[in-house]
Amino acid sequence: MQQHPDAEVRSAIVRLCDALCSYERATGLESVLIIREQGGFVYRAMGGKPTIPVEISDESLLALLEE
Repeated sequence: MQQHPDAEVRSAIVRLCDALCSYERATGLESVLIIREQGGFVYRAMGGKPTIPVEISDESLLALLEE
């Protein structure tokens, strides 16, 4: 997992993923978070967990929500 160079942004991403995990547990809904920043920073999470293999495209992740 790539780390954002700004500590405040890194912290915000962690808080958002934690909140998404809690929200999904409470509601049964699923989410995909994709952050792509000019310069190469990429962060992808599904269900608040950033363990998505690089072989899975953004489009494939989004398609999972449509099923």
